Amino acid sequence: MNNSVTPRGLICSLALVPNPENRSVYQNLESLMARLQPAVAGLFLDPMFWCPGANCCGPASSSLLEEAIGLAPPDLPLWVRITGTSAEQTLHICHQLENVCRRLKYRGPLAWVDTPLFYHSNRGLPEYYHSLLADMEFSLIVDNDPNIIRKIADTTKRKNIRTAILRKLVQEPRLVALVHRGDLRRGINYQRAVRSRSDFLVYDGRESNFLERPSASGVISVGANLLPHEWRTITLSSLNLEETHFGQASTFRHLWEAGQRVRTLQRHYQQAPDRIIPAVLAAWGLILDQIEGLTPEEQKATETILEHLPES
Repeated sequence: MNNSVTPRGLICSLALVPNPENRSVYQNLESLMARLQPAVAGLFLDPMFWCPGANCCGPASSSLLEEAIGLAPPDLPLWVRITGTSAEQTLHICHQLENVCRRLKYRGPLAWVDTPLFYHSNRGLPEYYHSLLADMEFSLIVDNDPNIIRKIADTTKRKNIRTAILRKLVQEPRLVALVHRGDLRRGINYQRAVRSRSDFLVYDGRESNFLERPSASGVISVGANLLPHEWRTITLSSLNLEETHFGQASTFRHLWEAGQRVRTLQRHYQQAPDRIIPAVLAAWGLILDQIEGLTPEEQKATETILEHLPES
């Protein structure tokens, strides 16, 4: 296992479903993490994606981090969402989580993940991050997610981090990676902007982008919750990291089959992965069946996935 907090490869956004009786507790993390550990290069704890309606900051995130640290191997990289609704709240969340790490004496590979345009503009962002990083113990990964900004912002607000701003951000040595969820062309421009830092990685945060044109760093996958080994096969092959002892024909066939399964399922859950993927996990018995209010389209997608994957 690579001890770097930013390994090249497959980072799985761990499916997080709050327990209906205690929303600060997430369902069956032990089973999910045990299922994923052999296949992934790292795990991303991102309540903002999986339960946007829940109170995911503060105590909930602290208890989540404490449980994850207790369950994960000490050398498995953990990425943890710290984004709040303001700069002040984001720093408060970071301090709470770093207090957990100090109490547990945790010094493993861990990084905070932040989507700064959720609460900050491009203007003054390098100065803000310089101040934020000076008050942090762990490294930081910046998340560029135009879709989430589009949902909360007016039409005049920039949805993406400007390339010129990113060029300044990478001058901070403890800013270690970017997750890009936008279009491919902007992703290429971001790659050019960070060339001054050979250790700075740009990950694909959109699975379809990685499947179409893989980045040189890796992918943040939600679908890996369903097909961890297939996603591992595709990712390692795309990054030329695979180690195989099979014959060439067998290797190509195995890769083709993995690609077919991943692409088929991705087409079915992409309309609402935060609801459809937990519904499939519930059908497998890995979490409680508390996924309420699926639309007819989401229910049909769930049933179709279960036809392809009747068991976990």
